[in-house]
Amino acid sequence: MFNVWRFFRTFAQRNDFRTMYKYIIIIILLYFPLLAVAGDYDSLLHLSTAQLMDDGRTCFERRQPAKALACFMTVSERLRRSDRQEDINLRVRALNNSACVYKYFYFDYSQAYELFIQAYDLCKSSGNDESLPIVMVNLGDLLNDYGTSYNSPALSQQAQQIFGQCMEWARKNKNWELMTTAFFNLSNQNYTLPLEEYSFILSDSIPDDTPDLKYARLQYQGLQHIQQERYAEARDCFLKQLAVINARWEPARDTLATYMSIAHTYRLEKDYRHETDYLEKALQLADSSNVGDQAIGICKLLAESYLQQGNAERQQHYRQLYLERKEETLANKLVNIGELNYIHELKQEQERAAELAGQRRQQQILLIAVGLVLLVVIGSALLLWHKNRQLHARNKSLYDKNRQLLEMERSEQALRKEYEKLAEEAKYSRSSLSDEQKSMLIFRIQEILNSPETICQQDFTLGKLAKLVDSNTSYVSQVINESYSTPFSNVLAGCRIKEACRRINDKSGQYSQVTIEAISTSVGFKSRTSFINAFKREVGLTPSEYLRMARD
Repeated sequence: MFNVWRFFRTFAQRNDFRTMYKYIIIIILLYFPLLAVAGDYDSLLHLSTAQLMDDGRTCFERRQPAKALACFMTVSERLRRSDRQEDINLRVRALNNSACVYKYFYFDYSQAYELFIQAYDLCKSSGNDESLPIVMVNLGDLLNDYGTSYNSPALSQQAQQIFGQCMEWARKNKNWELMTTAFFNLSNQNYTLPLEEYSFILSDSIPDDTPDLKYARLQYQGLQHIQQERYAEARDCFLKQLAVINARWEPARDTLATYMSIAHTYRLEKDYRHETDYLEKALQLADSSNVGDQAIGICKLLAESYLQQGNAERQQHYRQLYLERKEETLANKLVNIGELNYIHELKQEQERAAELAGQRRQQQILLIAVGLVLLVVIGSALLLWHKNRQLHARNKSLYDKNRQLLEMERSEQALRKEYEKLAEEAKYSRSSLSDEQKSMLIFRIQEILNSPETICQQDFTLGKLAKLVDSNTSYVSQVINESYSTPFSNVLAGCRIKEACRRINDKSGQYSQVTIEAISTSVGFKSRTSFINAFKREVGLTPSEYLRMARD
């Protein structure tokens, strides 16, 4: 309850009541259906262990993650204290399958990692050599995905070691299907993989009817061509992959991985138009096949590709879509809290079978408590709203004052043009600046600072400004401090904030629907915190307050 209260208090402090009310509705819609399905989960306790495993696999294939997870976790808890080797092996499978549900449906990598580690340790302690490679493949795939997505060489290296051990075991035991699966999971989007260590994938000793063998060999050949900078040949290999995909589990993921590889070859050739074609195919497949963990990264790549093409509209579209998908993922995780939390309770059901009636009363108390928390949150929101209305007059005054300052800036631009010719003819030497040189230099500086396209670049620095005005950093810093009585960093922040205000006020242009975070990035700020602090210092309002005033 404390976490729920802290979650909503964050929105209340930012006066973001619209988002807060949306999440309140989500939680209300989430908890009441749980009462209806509680009886279904209770019935799992009366099924046999074998029936639970079969039902879990069926629910996994039918994309019913909550029921699948309930089945597998019930088996795991039921067999927790058993010393029989058969039960230990079955519990390993249940833990492994539970981790797969968390990874592929809930995208909860931390919980999946914990369960894979439990299965791995149980295999090692019990001597279960049959299940160990399967767990290692899944654990390696998890670490490899995370290392690739978040650019973590340490995790990628750990994944490579795990896959290496797994493939060595598979070769020794002639488990060719496991070996090809491990190789592809390792090589997926790992374009710098040292291929000489894995050339055995091309060995004639592997039977031709091994599942996914053709797909894995084409992956090897495609990576080999990329490393040799033969991008067209690499692309041909990846295109051939599309015709041989026959994965039993999640075939859409293999297709999506191939689309991403093809897009990568076009990026290496700087053919961004064709790159976007395949990235958009990948995004469409991710949305239609519920591979949502890949969609966020694809949107980011699309935004980068359209930026390279100079298509600002499409770049902004996918940048906005990337931010929305991140927010949507947060909302989805919030929705899953109740579902996953209830499933967690099933871990103790085996020991509390005699107390089911009392547990139902506890569930009702929990729902009542959540309702009380929601009432407190709503009450707090109403109090904050009342306080916000009291501050409205002050904010309106600050907003109007800022608009007047922006209008004054536009009128001053006409005066600065009269000094353009003098500024262009100004030549500076290494000696001390004269008053005339200072005047011409400061007008040239002001001309640059009035160019949003220049100052809103994130790599814009004092050195770049000095180069643009044909001077050096010492002179530029000197005249800025003398003219503005503040350092260059504060002057730059002030100019960027003025441009941010202009974009917020642009109700019909390209910035009319973008988020505050997108505005912050577009005017050159590298973090949301620095943007908010600078905005508050320059305007007297937070960006959220200013945006509401602009909309009003």
